[in-house]
Amino acid sequence: MVRAQCAAPKSGRSSLSTDVMTALYKLEGDKQFDYIFMDPPYHQELERKVLEYLSGSNLLSEEGVIIVEAAKETTFDYLQDLGFTIIKTKEYKTNKHVFIEPSGRKEVC
Repeated sequence: MVRAQCAAPKSGRSSLSTDVMTALYKLEGDKQFDYIFMDPPYHQELERKVLEYLSGSNLLSEEGVIIVEAAKETTFDYLQDLGFTIIKTKEYKTNKHVFIEPSGRKEVC
């Protein structure tokens, strides 16, 4: 189960205790986010599944950024096919944070 905490300027905070895909479907059309942070279990390609969904979604605001925490060896070579671009990567000992935005947009980070 994934517990999603959502903060939107007008609606305050809310929590969903469900799997991530169900949470995304429930939020669709209701909210938009400036930042979407993902910290999925490593080595299961769950970040890819969510990014595939987000590529056809309106959940990310026009100037929004997606931040993914992943294992250091995780590749994101499929992002261009989904319409996303990596704007920054911060590496640590065993993991990394990858900052992603829709392709063709001026850099925001």
